[in-house]
Amino acid sequence: MIKNRKACFCAFCKNARKVYSSKHMSMMGIVGMILLSYVMTHVIWHQPDIRGLVILGALLMISEISIQLRWRQSLLCQHCGFDPVLYMKSPQLAAVKIQDFMKTRSEKPEFLLKPALNLASRRAPMTANHYGENLSLRG
Repeated sequence: MIKNRKACFCAFCKNARKVYSSKHMSMMGIVGMILLSYVMTHVIWHQPDIRGLVILGALLMISEISIQLRWRQSLLCQHCGFDPVLYMKSPQLAAVKIQDFMKTRSEKPEFLLKPALNLASRRAPMTANHYGENLSLRG
């Protein structure tokens, strides 16, 4: 079992899923990159060299970017397309993205055998005129 993933539920469709809990590199990852750059420096120049710091910088940048991209991609719901980061910035854009995902989901054949989403439907507000009653106090 992968330790850096945690189980959660989608805020929109309420389906269970797993997301990466860490957005940045851990201390063990940084130590691993330092050791890897040291080994690469020895392989290339056959001795410790100051140019190995360039390798270390490149390794740290690549691994940090890949970890952040992995975290960001894991936040997207695979069932409904909900993006919580986008929702925090703009709920309207998140709604458009979900609508586009649902349209794509209805057209693509790989979604045909997946179970239908159990989305909560919005109910129309119950008004007095809805039932033919007029509860107005006006004469």
